[in-house]
Formats: sequence, C-alpha cells, structure tokens
Amino acid sequence: MPNARPMPNGRSMPSTLDAVSRIERIVARDPAKRGIANLVQWGALDAAARALWGTRNAEIISGFYLPSAQVGETDGPPGAKALGRALEKLGADVVYLTDAWNAPLFAALGLARVEVYRPNMLAGLNVTHLVSIERPGRAQDGHYYSMSARDISEFTAPLDELFLQARALQMTTVAIGDGGNEIGMGNVRERVRSDVPHGEKIASVVECDHLVVAGVSNWGAYGLVGALSILAGRDLLPGAAEAEEDIRAIVRAGAADGQTFRNEPTVDSQSLADNLAVLEEIRAIALSTRGG
Repeated sequence: MPNARPMPNGRSMPSTLDAVSRIERIVARDPAKRGIANLVQWGALDAAARALWGTRNAEIISGFYLPSAQVGETDGPPGAKALGRALEKLGADVVYLTDAWNAPLFAALGLARVEVYRPNMLAGLNVTHLVSIERPGRAQDGHYYSMSARDISEFTAPLDELFLQARALQMTTVAIGDGGNEIGMGNVRERVRSDVPHGEKIASVVECDHLVVAGVSNWGAYGLVGALSILAGRDLLPGAAEAEEDIRAIVRAGAADGQTFRNEPTVDSQSLADNLAVLEEIRAIALSTRGG
C-alpha cells in the first residue's frame, strides 16, 4: 500500500500471534447467546490489524439506530472512537461517517471530523481504508433489519454502499459485527442464515476483506486496537476512565442499550463494569508482549 509503515521489527512472531489469538478469544465470547460461535473467522483479528497497519487515510462508519427507542445504540460509536484514536496515534488521517439519527452520539464523543450522510456524498469520499463497526448491512432483498427481523430501512442511510463499491475503488475494508445483520457479515451469510435466529431474513449480503465477529462490537474494536498495540509495541487502548466516560457521554446524549432499549450505560445488556473488564483483559495481554 502507498506510504505504508514497515511492520515492526524485533518482535517474536509466535508470541505476537498467540497474544492476538488470546484477545480474539476474549472478544468472541457470546454473552447474549446469539449463536455467533460459528460466524467467527479465527485469525481475522490479526489479519485486520495488519491490514490497517500503516494506513494514512481511513474512514470509520458506525451508528445503529433503534426505532423502538428512537435513538442510536450504545454499541458502535465508542468502539469507533477507540479505533480512530489508535489509528491517529499511528499517523493516520481519520474521518468518521454516520447518519443524522446517530450524529448526536458522535458529537457527544467530541469527535470533530464527522461526516453525516447526504445523498451522493459517497462518490466524493477519497480513502484507502474503510472500517465499519456495528452498522447495518442490507439483506438479500435490499432492506435493513434488526436482530428481531424488524425492517429498519426507513431509519438506515445506505452507508454500506461504499463497501459495495470498495473493491472497484481499491479500498481495503474491515468490518466488525456481532449479530449477522451488519456490514461485513456477507462473508458468512450462509452461516448466519443457518445459525442465527431470523438469519434467513436478516443476513447481510455486504462483504468485506477482513471480518471481525465479536460478542459485542465495541469489544471487537477494543480487540483490534489491542492487536494494533501489540504491533506497535505500545498501549493504544483508551484508559478505563475514558472508555467509561465515552459510554456515559452517549447515554447522556440519548443512546440506549441495543438489547434492553433502556437509556443506561450498558452495552448489549452487558454492564459498564463488564465492558471495562473486557477492555482491561485486552490491555493486559497487549502489554504482556512488550519486549517480546
């Protein structure tokens, strides 16, 4: 890739891969019992981190609107911020892309470079790396669905169109999802159809180069930052206090839990303490490789 940074030297490949694999097992836990085990692409976390290593120009897409709660959910934007900040520390120019329904959550996170979807905007984007975190991807019929198979097309801007164009535009694409109805899950569409409730209807057809399947999409983003931290030899993860404040900030802006639909600092029914514990597990593994 142009202007790519060289891969870090002096690090033990076996120990690095083992550490990333341990992180991958953490983020692949399935606390909601959605049946994601058969969707996990083992080794994808390492591949995604290496694909993003050295990028100088990245767009991060996130935001999943909950019509039942009439707000965006707590899963996605905090992970997008964590990954964006990490890429910036590594020298990348990062822009966030969402829609009008989720824009207040991105504003609450203090992210200055946020583009809000408008018709014909996708043709004007000029990026080399595209990342999606917990963002709806269209199903076979062209509609967007919630996990309960509710049609949410009315509340979903077609941001996945860029992923459909990515190969022709020579973009590298990474996607993180936790249910089967998100951008990137087209890679495992047949498994979603067979293994996930309502999978036949909700399965996304939108594919990506590297798919990270997580029990909670924010965890997948933390895991990806953990893998980048291992490559960089330094901690790129948000501190626990910052991660907590990010979740609380979007809740103050109205965000709701994607499973309970309550306006509270939980993510996919996982408590704030549980989410921070996963973050710290990832950090401990990443830091253990220093000097490896």
